[in-house]
Amino acid sequence: MDTIRMRNLRFSKKLFENYLTGTVLDQILCSYSGLPQGVNYMIVGDPGVGKTTIILDMMSNIQKQYPQLHILFISAEMNEIDLAIYVQRFPKFGDLDILFVENNFDEDSHNWEQLTQVLQGGWDIVAIDSFHELQGIIKEEENITQKRAESMLLQLIKQHNKAANDRSVNTTFLTIQQVTKSGAFIGSNRLKHSITAMMELRLDNPKNIYSDRYVTFSKHRRGSVGVKLYYNLSTTGDVSFDVDRYERDLELRKLQSNVSTQIRDFASQFDQLFNQTQKS
Repeated sequence: MDTIRMRNLRFSKKLFENYLTGTVLDQILCSYSGLPQGVNYMIVGDPGVGKTTIILDMMSNIQKQYPQLHILFISAEMNEIDLAIYVQRFPKFGDLDILFVENNFDEDSHNWEQLTQVLQGGWDIVAIDSFHELQGIIKEEENITQKRAESMLLQLIKQHNKAANDRSVNTTFLTIQQVTKSGAFIGSNRLKHSITAMMELRLDNPKNIYSDRYVTFSKHRRGSVGVKLYYNLSTTGDVSFDVDRYERDLELRKLQSNVSTQIRDFASQFDQLFNQTQKS
């Protein structure tokens, strides 16, 4: 294993040009706005909070901004009929490329082979719904352990992050992951550490499916954690984000930060004065 110095590495400037959704969501996706290239964002959340809808909406908005991008949605949980319901409510979802991966118990299936072949074509953004379900399908079809299936998927993702595909593009992956009934993350520590950011979709009151919903990041190598962006799925055709509430929350966080800084400065001044008094 050879060591390297980052100053000796050279990357294309285009690699650091983010994809914009054209919504306020861009502001929390990254500190310099938008969805970065070649990263892995994992999406978790309470049941029924709208994980799939948020991701499909994000991808559709990016596709609208950049028609030349190759964007793929891999569905390992829903079939064509299930997704048809989404398209009825959100017609723009109908323009996305979708790969359906289903467990076929009647005959030999080759989902892993088909998956690798499709990805090899080179996609700018790929969403997987869900990682856990896709991992289970690969485990059963390849007759391997859960850990081995996870390793194969992570290696495949890493390969395309680094542009090892026919179009030489640094693929960004958005992987939806299931959670337990208590909202805890399902997956190994290796899976958790492999991601760039953990996007969480939560309910203000987890016991009330009708309570307010928000997007936040609990881990973020490219942005801030803890910032909440509230959204609504009731508007036909688009996900609606509460921009006013978001801006008020940002202002409140700024005020809290200023107060904390003032308290620390006051404490430092007091310590200096106390030390001088003790010496005298």
